[in-house]
This record gives sequence, C-alpha cells and structure tokens, in this order.
Amino acid sequence: MPRLLVDTAVLSGHANSLPLTWLDGFELLPFAPRELTPHTPHAGDADALLVRTTTRVAAPLLAGLPRLRAVATLSSGTDHLDLRAIRERGVSLHTGHGGNAIAVADWVHWALSRLTLQNRRVLIVGVGAVGTAVARLLTACGFELTFCDPPRAEREPDFAGVTLDEALRQGPWGAVTLHVPKALEGAHATQDLLNRPRLQQLRGAVVLNAARGGVLEEVAALTLRAEGFLGGLAVDTFCNEPRPRADLLHAADLATPHIAGHSIEGKLRVAHRAMAGLRTALDLPPSGTLATAIRDVLATLGERDLAAFPALDAANLALKGQPERFEEIRHDHRRIEHFLP
Repeated sequence: MPRLLVDTAVLSGHANSLPLTWLDGFELLPFAPRELTPHTPHAGDADALLVRTTTRVAAPLLAGLPRLRAVATLSSGTDHLDLRAIRERGVSLHTGHGGNAIAVADWVHWALSRLTLQNRRVLIVGVGAVGTAVARLLTACGFELTFCDPPRAEREPDFAGVTLDEALRQGPWGAVTLHVPKALEGAHATQDLLNRPRLQQLRGAVVLNAARGGVLEEVAALTLRAEGFLGGLAVDTFCNEPRPRADLLHAADLATPHIAGHSIEGKLRVAHRAMAGLRTALDLPPSGTLATAIRDVLATLGERDLAAFPALDAANLALKGQPERFEEIRHDHRRIEHFLP
C-alpha cells in the first residue's frame, strides 16, 4: 500500500478539499499545515505527497523524502512548487490545472458588476483555461475583449492576441483582468507584470487580479487607486498571504481572501484532477466520480450555508498579526457556481 504524506487540514475537512474516500488505498501519513519538513515523522517513508498551496515543495524538502515517487497539489497554480527540482528528481507531478476556471470567471463577473466601468472594453491578460472561461462569460455578457498571452501566441501562430504594451497603447480600457501564472524568471516572467509604468497607462480603468500575488505591483496599484487615477481595484490574491497589506485592503474597492476559484464545484474539480493523476501514478484504481461528489456535497447544503464573496476590509479583517482570519474566511467560504460559460 503506497504511503501518502497529507496535510491534516485535508483530513479534517477544514480545507473543504475532497471526499476522504478519494484517499482510499493509501496509508496516510499526516503532517500539520505549513510544518512539513524532512524531519516530520515518517516523511522518509512516503511514496507520495499531497499538498495545498500553503506547503512549499523545493529541493531541501525533496532531499529528505528518498522514496518519493509523486506529488499532487490541490491547486491549479504551482508557484509553491520548485518544478525544476521535482523534475530533476524524476518525481511525477499532478495538479488540478483549469479545474477552477469557471469559478474564477464567476468572480470576475461579480467584480465587474459591482464596479463602474468607463466603457465595456476589457483586456484579458493570460488566456489559458481560466482566461478562456472568463472570455466566454464576458463575451456572453456583451463586453468587447482583447487578448494578451505571448506564450500562447508563440505556440499558436493563429492566436489573435497582442503584447501587453501594445494593448496598453490601444486604450482607453474599461477593465484589465489578470490570469497568468506567477513566473519569476524567463522570457515571460510575470512578477510585477502590471507595474507602475504600465498602470499609469490605464487612467480610469478597473484593474482586477485573481491570478497570483506579485503579478500586480501592489504599492503602485493602491497608490494610483487612492489618488483616483484608476477607476477601480479588485484583488483576490496578495503578495504576502495570509498577511496582505492593510493599505491595499483600504485602497481596493473589492478584496477577497484568495477565493475566486473556491466554488464547491471548482475545488472538487481541482481535487479530482490532481487525485486522478496521483492514483494512476501509484497504480491505484480510480476514485469516486466527480459528479457524485458534487451532488453529495450540494445535497448537504442549505441557502444559509452558501456565502457570497466575503470582503476583506477594516471591519472584518484586522489582519496584522491575525493571519488565521485570512485562512478562516478563505476555508469557511462556500459557494456554488452561477455562470457556466
């Protein structure tokens, strides 16, 4: 029986991640959230590792897991993972890429419906699974869209997109929404992708970031919004989670605790994709179906259980010194999807 290192927040149900039956066939080796190290009891015996975005998987940790064959993450993003180190170790990686795309599109629609746009021209930066879902929904809602995704343009000669700087020169824009992975280096690095010089070309526009903290230059964005230069600011991901800047929360028109992709359906899709790959890699039979899991969870919920989008503001989130509030709001948040592009 393969041995699986797994976050206790997954086992307790606090993270609302997956039905525990999807872990059948593994011998479970629990570790406390944020506390996995090579010295964690039984870590050296693990054949596989199941993490959330709160666990950093890099070379020092991998060195202490000599039996490790596979890593699965209950997320679409991978910036908490050292992909090069995982690849060099010959460890297979399994993610939930794209599983929460509809949920993020839901968040974008919600944000745009609550902010005042000067016009209906929207620039979508990053047109992968999430950006494509956003595009489908906004097209159905009558927005005029332009796409920016240079890596995709390199792969697909027929992709109808422009570079970010070309797009900014084509303003004015009603909104710019970010849906790129976080990349610190390389030809398509995205750290501070929307930086001060670029933001200064967006007078009157609404800026949305539901990608990753650091893709938007936060100090520049909060300053330009506080000065009234930007027409609006909606933020779901932050540079210093779970301790986002208080001044950013005050400046933003809308701020949510990294829950854009956290619909019930989205979280289960992500988990199902990650677990399907992990179980295959460890020669285990498939787990239960996604449709059954969604049906079972929704059957237990009443209207009182379903939140809208909880805001982060001075009234309900004095985060300085209280990062647990970010996590509590994030993981207690439950909503169903309303828009299916």
